[in-house]
Amino acid sequence: MGLKRFIASRLSRRGNGIALVSVALSVAVMIVAVAVTSGFRREIRSKATGFMGSVVLVPPGQNPVNESYPFDSRLSYLDKLLEIPGVESVCGVGYRSGIIKSGDEIHGLYFKGVDSLYDFSFFRSALVSGDLPQVGGRISSDILISQRLADKLHFATGDRLTAYFVGEEVRARNFTVCGIYDVRLEELDETFAVVDLRQIRRVSGWEPYDVSCMEIRISPDSDIEQAKVAVEEVEMFHSDEEQGLFALSVKDIFSNLFDWLALLDLNVVMVLVLMMLVAGFNMISALLIILFRKIPMIGTLKSLGMTGSQVTRTFLLRASSIVLRGMLWGDALALVLCFIQQRWHIIRLDPESYFVAYAPIHIEWLSVLIVNLLSFAIIMLLLSLTSRFISRVDPARTMRAE
Repeated sequence: MGLKRFIASRLSRRGNGIALVSVALSVAVMIVAVAVTSGFRREIRSKATGFMGSVVLVPPGQNPVNESYPFDSRLSYLDKLLEIPGVESVCGVGYRSGIIKSGDEIHGLYFKGVDSLYDFSFFRSALVSGDLPQVGGRISSDILISQRLADKLHFATGDRLTAYFVGEEVRARNFTVCGIYDVRLEELDETFAVVDLRQIRRVSGWEPYDVSCMEIRISPDSDIEQAKVAVEEVEMFHSDEEQGLFALSVKDIFSNLFDWLALLDLNVVMVLVLMMLVAGFNMISALLIILFRKIPMIGTLKSLGMTGSQVTRTFLLRASSIVLRGMLWGDALALVLCFIQQRWHIIRLDPESYFVAYAPIHIEWLSVLIVNLLSFAIIMLLLSLTSRFISRVDPARTMRAE
């Protein structure tokens, strides 16, 4: 092995620079693509679960925005739900559709009722002005609305608004805009406002513990589908007096968002394959340049007793050195680009099309490692196939040529 390394280190460097740059750029593009995709996945999941929870328990045949079939939130298996790995909170919420009017503008939306146990961390991170609703103590008239709704109806924090709820009779309720949030999901934030759950119960004529659904939040790193299965297994043991409930994951509720993410994943796979092939073929070109320039040396080494496989490994050692250096430079370039985008948000996006204002970045070190290992393995496999040319070199003919 020492002789092979010595010979490999003495091989021509012509064409190596282009190959090294090609590998570096390909690896950098792949890592950035994976980081952006991971960032999108994390952002979309965070926003979707922020609105509805990761898993939702609803009456059979109903969706989370359930107005007609409320149920008692005092579940007998509530403690078991909290014991599921990854579950952070379980909270009952109530929904009621209504209309708000400002001047000549009329807008329909859903009022989401929450109580003091509700996890406001999502809305707190999206708050752009004002404060969160105060839902503890006395019944609150606070309402949290979106920036888009505020712009459309010309509301600001501290303004009073009147909401109308249509049923057997029209009921009006006065609210005060306590805060404005902005999560840049047009289909959702323009149609949801957050109020005190007791307001929903009063308007709808529900019992004191009635809710539309139970929102179950899990940690960001937990698998949503696994959590859904675990919730279904726990719910099966409800008491005979309780109504059976059905579990929906956030992927079921916002299937359009997650279908878009799946399409994005497919695009990234295509980018990865293309970049690996580009790097591989450039390395093949570099290796062929070295081989053609060193045909006499190959013949000499074979005449001195080295087998074709030993000579092949010698040239592959040289090629692997170029690949590894290119990958290191590519990793460094990708990490620098990701840091710049995370810090200064250079690449801006249209929120109406991409649901975020800038390209999100999330580096998963395991993904970076997998990209590097796959790239190295595929490139070296392509080079191994190319290096079979060495076995066809005839020492006698090359020596005569010399």
